[in-house]
Amino acid sequence: MNRITGLAVALVATVVPTTPTMAAAQATGQAVVVAPFNVHEARRDARDFQGVGTAIADLLAADLRAGGVSVADRGPVQRTVALQPRGRDSLLGRQGAVAAAKALGSQHVIYGGFAADQAGNVRLDVRAVNVGTGAVEATERLQGHGDEIPALVRQLAARLASAMSVTLTQGAPQGASLPLRALAEYGRALEALDRGDRAGARSLLQGLVQEHPDFAPARAALAAAGSR
Repeated sequence: MNRITGLAVALVATVVPTTPTMAAAQATGQAVVVAPFNVHEARRDARDFQGVGTAIADLLAADLRAGGVSVADRGPVQRTVALQPRGRDSLLGRQGAVAAAKALGSQHVIYGGFAADQAGNVRLDVRAVNVGTGAVEATERLQGHGDEIPALVRQLAARLASAMSVTLTQGAPQGASLPLRALAEYGRALEALDRGDRAGARSLLQGLVQEHPDFAPARAALAAAGSR
């Protein structure tokens, strides 16, 4: 039995009561860091999902940013997170996530993990942490099918915003569904961009846009790859 056998297509969420300092994130304009998600190897082809953690964090940051939350840019976050200590299985834990956010001058950090089973079901486990105190301020769990990750991330953004006492004014235009392997490809393209490999990013993004023209984040990233 794999780690998430029996995963149902459903949304399960638990919200820790919000704290005044968490609510202050948007009111004071202090940035929230969204760290790349850990990818748990719950299936044999997990290596095919390299990039999924970056893609999920990017979609979540975009939804929060579109809704009026101040979110740190992906590039500095990726570089800072890469320097932090890792826990068991080389996964980013609370200590590393908090250290990265502190180095970036942010007061709140969101980090989490992704897992998928052989049937194509997925689970996202997410925490929001106060950088100053180290206290966990919100905990979320979302479950569904792999193609539904953009929609699940949108639900996650709304719930985290609620924990921060922020009402999202709108969501980022990213579409409701996308095959999991295409999402991984998008994440790898973002990672190529962050390394300065514009040609590699363009190659990935051009194919992605051709196959999934309604996936707005890929079109935006392709434009960025051609302009930097």
